[in-house]
Amino acid sequence: MAVGTLVSALTLSLAAAAPAAAEPADPLAVFHEQEVEWAPCEERLLEGLDCAWIEVPLDYADPGGERASIAISRHRATDPGQRRGILLTNPGGPGGAGRYMPIEPRPDLGFGYGLGTQRIAEVYDIIGMDPRGSGASTPYLDCGADLPLPPSRPDDDEFSAVTRAAVSVQRSCESAHGDLIPLMTTANTARDMDVIRAALGEERTSYYGVSYGTYLGAVYGSLFPERLDLSVLDSSVLPDGMWRELFRTQNRGYKANVDRYTAWVAERHDEYGFGSTPEEVLATVEETRARLEEEPRDDVPGMPEGTPFTADDFDFYIGSASRNQMYWDLISVELGFFVNDVPFPGYELPEYPDPEVELSNDSLLMAVSCEAEWPSRLSGYYRDMREAREYNPYGIGAIWDSPQPCAFASRAPAEPLVELEREGYAPGLVIAAEFDANTVYEGGPRMADRLGNALVTVTDEGGHGFYGMPGHDCVTAAVDAYLVDGAAPRDATCAGLPRPQDAPSALRAREAEAAGAVVAEIMSERGHPLAARPSWIG
Repeated sequence: MAVGTLVSALTLSLAAAAPAAAEPADPLAVFHEQEVEWAPCEERLLEGLDCAWIEVPLDYADPGGERASIAISRHRATDPGQRRGILLTNPGGPGGAGRYMPIEPRPDLGFGYGLGTQRIAEVYDIIGMDPRGSGASTPYLDCGADLPLPPSRPDDDEFSAVTRAAVSVQRSCESAHGDLIPLMTTANTARDMDVIRAALGEERTSYYGVSYGTYLGAVYGSLFPERLDLSVLDSSVLPDGMWRELFRTQNRGYKANVDRYTAWVAERHDEYGFGSTPEEVLATVEETRARLEEEPRDDVPGMPEGTPFTADDFDFYIGSASRNQMYWDLISVELGFFVNDVPFPGYELPEYPDPEVELSNDSLLMAVSCEAEWPSRLSGYYRDMREAREYNPYGIGAIWDSPQPCAFASRAPAEPLVELEREGYAPGLVIAAEFDANTVYEGGPRMADRLGNALVTVTDEGGHGFYGMPGHDCVTAAVDAYLVDGAAPRDATCAGLPRPQDAPSALRAREAEAAGAVVAEIMSERGHPLAARPSWIG
């Protein structure tokens, strides 16, 4: 009855006979109620985990249409009596495939990290996921073209070639997957996560995400606040500036690490001989780079056979190596082989078998990047490239300042980016390192402020991703107190890995073979910076 007083039995009888308005059917019910079939994972890296596939709508605007299949893994809680539910995880990217996240460390496959031995594994079923378009999920996104990597310091006469490469890659992507690219968004991945939650029979999920995974977690909480329990955002991105402005912060982050490394090594001029002031050390670096530009080297460990080590590789090496303050002594010895133009000692890094698990998909990275508008005026890109090559050439250099494929997308993003907010779920924990170059420190305080979360700051540290990592017990304890023990999240400050004070005796002796052996041993454990390539957001 809408208004008035009921005055007749007829009205009452008619009201009683009127059918109730039909409740609209839930278009996602078939996905939420699907039966999940777990089976032991088949890949070597995932041994000990269960694997399954979850059906989701390919396009959430058309849930009755084509479907996608999301590959997930599970490490079951080892203390079922204390189980707190599921913990969805994401390793970063964009484009990072994450079924490996719940593993126990596998040194035999070159993986010293996995969440399966952390305290969270006692009380949570840890869920890894290959986001739509990646890994074992289907449909798989393959542009048929690699992400363009322009020179770290492109000359003006190279700008046109850089632009043409980006145009070519975007055309290749759209030719291969023009209909799929608009559906490969952070918001749709968050919607997939909620289908996974429901299909696993959970009212709510907790979440741990690293790097880009922090943005994904914030988007999930904004879209499904009533479904998010506890959340940890490790190495947080800036909450604004998707995607170009966020990417462009990286070269400034690398330069900050070069500044602190050159100051450290200048204080040890008698040991390494690179210069007694940061300015002198930087001049030595630039002189070495100029020599490599004229004559690349073919004896550098960690490079693919037959691949010369160029001046651009040296720029990336300097930026990347400078982040690892715990190994500045070893890095300085290795740098000496470049600076002094002497042969590298004959040592090899161990080769690990292929883990048969995709760790990242650059095609998906490019697709997710297109979820936001990119500038179309080339003059702005060219201006930024000039600035990068002059002031911030190390590490990532001018790569993100150059025109990217998304600048030439033929269609606008399918939907606006999600407005990040926390309304309806408990405060979480944000982690940020002072000199993280992948996700610069400012992202941590700003994300914590945006969401009303607590902030853990890691001081004097250039690393990226900290929970459960060796030497970061302070961060791990803060996360465990929150996720495992149920303590309220609190602001905290944790020290980064310590800087070396003195060079190991083998290095101090300046014996090339001994120095090479020490460098090889240490770098094989953590990963050799010469063998690395840009990890984008992470």
